[in-house]
Amino acid sequence: MKYLLDLNQTLVDREKDAPRIRPFELQIECETYRQWLVELLRNEYVILMTARPHKYKWATLERIEALTNWQPQEAYFGEIRSYPHVKKEQLLRRYVLPKHSPSELFGIESNPKTRAVYARYGIASAHAIDENGNRITL
Repeated sequence: MKYLLDLNQTLVDREKDAPRIRPFELQIECETYRQWLVELLRNEYVILMTARPHKYKWATLERIEALTNWQPQEAYFGEIRSYPHVKKEQLLRRYVLPKHSPSELFGIESNPKTRAVYARYGIASAHAIDENGNRITL
């Protein structure tokens, strides 16, 4: 199995309504990550999928590496201006599906609209932490 991993509200340990820090580079410098999720995925094939603009890709990946001593095998950042689920569908179609079969993918995704996109392509998905506070298991 290969995992499509959401960044914000999934890997990033940040509440959905937490205030944004400006400039955005400073927000990246303050980010922390769910180490339990990193440990769960450490020996798995992970494709990071985020609506975060591509210009923040290297700063984000460097921060993840510095704090977790881990990197995903692939990482795709938003390339178009649109809603997060639209950005991720574009990345899915452009980069992921040409290389990976939907049957070998599972999404760990916070956004229900993105989970609906994945479902349209035959990709199962779930939130990392369910409504009862239970953590995902593989």
